[in-house]
Amino acid sequence: MAAALTVLLIGCLLQTALCGQFKTIIPQTIKVLSGSCVTIPCSFDVEDQYISRIDGTCRAMWKSEEQTVVFDSSNPQSSAIQGELKGDLTRRDCSTTLNNMRPEHSKEYLLRVQCDHFKHSFRDQKLHISVTDDPPTPTLTPSTLKVEEGTSVSLKCSAPAPCLSHPPALTWTSSLVHIQESLQENLDRTKVQTSVLTFTASRLHHGKIISCTAVYNKQDGSSQSVSTSLTADVSLSSQFIILPQTIEVLSGSCVTIPCSFDVEDTYKSNVDETCRAVWKNDQGTVVFNSRDPQTTGHLTGHLTGNLTNRDCTTTLNNMRPENSMKYFFGLECDNGLKYDFKTGQMDISVKDDPPTPTLTPSTLKVEEGTSVSLKCSAPAPCLSHPPALTWTSSLGHIRGSLQENLDRTKVQTSVLTFTASRLHHGKIISCTAVYNKQDGSSQSVSSSLTADVSYSPKNTTVSVCPSGPVPENSRVTLTCSSTANPAVRSYTWYRADGGQETFIGAGHVLNIKASRDIGPFFCGAENTIGSGRSNISQIDVHSPEQYLGPYSGLLLLAGAAVSLCVNVFFTVYVVILCKARKSVKPKEEDRTYMSLERRDLSPEYDVIGHTPK
Repeated sequence: MAAALTVLLIGCLLQTALCGQFKTIIPQTIKVLSGSCVTIPCSFDVEDQYISRIDGTCRAMWKSEEQTVVFDSSNPQSSAIQGELKGDLTRRDCSTTLNNMRPEHSKEYLLRVQCDHFKHSFRDQKLHISVTDDPPTPTLTPSTLKVEEGTSVSLKCSAPAPCLSHPPALTWTSSLVHIQESLQENLDRTKVQTSVLTFTASRLHHGKIISCTAVYNKQDGSSQSVSTSLTADVSLSSQFIILPQTIEVLSGSCVTIPCSFDVEDTYKSNVDETCRAVWKNDQGTVVFNSRDPQTTGHLTGHLTGNLTNRDCTTTLNNMRPENSMKYFFGLECDNGLKYDFKTGQMDISVKDDPPTPTLTPSTLKVEEGTSVSLKCSAPAPCLSHPPALTWTSSLGHIRGSLQENLDRTKVQTSVLTFTASRLHHGKIISCTAVYNKQDGSSQSVSSSLTADVSYSPKNTTVSVCPSGPVPENSRVTLTCSSTANPAVRSYTWYRADGGQETFIGAGHVLNIKASRDIGPFFCGAENTIGSGRSNISQIDVHSPEQYLGPYSGLLLLAGAAVSLCVNVFFTVYVVILCKARKSVKPKEEDRTYMSLERRDLSPEYDVIGHTPK
């Protein structure tokens, strides 16, 4: 009996767990920058008996703590807070974007779903939106950096991204080595923009301030930025070498290896003019000797640094794919000092194709009127032949420079600045890097993005069908057209009554009856960015007399005359026909005939008479 009750109880609990219930899954709180949008991740569930009622008639409504509806997905542009339903209610996805948030919108909100056969307010789960005048400070992980020289370091910068159409752009003070960006999702489905910076700690980093800046672009085109930083604490060793971890080189080109070293104090005086730089591969084979740079080993080149200043920077020429391997630096002096810096090995990778330039940001989604800065960067491993950067077209101002990373490798940069316009929407903006090799040939590679510029409706026009004069009371089709991004959400029609505008209809196409009373009119188009309107138009309505023109009187007289002639002709014809029939007598052999005479006996039918036998 106890076992049966246990099974029954478990069954009831399982049934309760499996059956749907009224609930929403939304974040508890979201912080938003004033003037920006907020995308609310939202899903809901209902009791099983109501699932079939969640259909295409449903709309999402967001209510404030005062129970005031601030957003209605059935009329998003006329809501107190304009926005857009991003989710599909039939899949119980109520994710919504609210635009242009202001500090006065800081309050609690709840979801209401209303359909033709269902309505429910989810009061048990509420979302608190906090709208602030300042953007949230990005977070650095770890918050401090204290490492030994040679340690591989990864720093992560994170910034909330409440407005998915305008996520923050994250930039570091300088490119230490590798940067990887991504938009990640928290457990409550809110988004966060992240950027991970990786590098190998060296004494050059000690005491350096490493900062990450988050730039938030608002919906009105303005922006705000905020930074967070840390100071690197790198413990040093007395004997070291500083080299890049890896360098990518184009086959047939040179590579300049930035290199610096130090030795223990006991041997510092031995680093003199008799010293030479020796580069060896990971097998210990000498591939370059600065004392005989053009013939010794497998590679030719020249020492560009000064060894007495602990600068071992070297250029190796005409690199080939078979030269792809690890290398280390060795110091050899005539006074007996000889040392191989095996702990600091560098990986040279020789490629047949040049490295693809990097565009920052990698995507471009802005509103019209926003100031845009696009940065194109391409590695410059061969300083005597740095890449030449060109843009597809000159959209604005271009500024180029050769910059140095913290590992002292070089990068060629070109910054293109312009003001976004609807004319840029859908345009492919590309940056091409041309690498000239040492044999005189060249190779090029490009990187591109497609501009997504949102703008309010433009070139709004009205077409009338049929065109030209139309008869009064005939049907006329009016069509409103406009270009916009995002697409036009609603079209409205107005009659221009002097200084007043009277609403006469809605929709892309409007069918009306032609009337002299309609007067001049125009149409308006609206999307999430703004609105536009057409010029004033007017239908040329004519009466029938106007269609007949100056000959209308003659045509009417001619019509009357033709009608009279037809009537006279028909009357004469009937009279002649009747007389002709009366003059015909029936023959005796005819047994029956149809009497044409009127009889009082049968007003409804003719009488059939029989001849006597």
